[in-house]
Amino acid sequence: MPLVDKIEKYTVSVFHNDIVDYDRSIRLSLESGGTAQILFPATRPQDWLQFSGPNTTLYLTAADYHDVYHLLQTESPVYFTALNFLGLRVGHVHTELDPAIGEPPGEGDHDANSLEAIVRRARAAGIS
Repeated sequence: MPLVDKIEKYTVSVFHNDIVDYDRSIRLSLESGGTAQILFPATRPQDWLQFSGPNTTLYLTAADYHDVYHLLQTESPVYFTALNFLGLRVGHVHTELDPAIGEPPGEGDHDANSLEAIVRRARAAGIS
């Protein structure tokens, strides 16, 4: 599962066919050597996050396509995080992430659902 994995390259496709229910995809090459494909159907399927070895498939909605593409075009570096940890699924395309944010000494996380807090818990459980 890629945690704060730097995106090295990306390719974008806009298409139409009779086989799949989406018409846009973005494929990512990650610094870890893994890959991710983000597919953009009108409605996100129930099984919206899938892992196969070093490869990840993330389904976002068609409405998310422009935001993800804009982030890839305008920001550097950009990272990909995807995990299924204790029943919590996460799929993110984001700029730099500092897992040290939001954890004051002895107090725990102010926002236990923040991406930083989730990454900290996953790393503490041995997921890297």
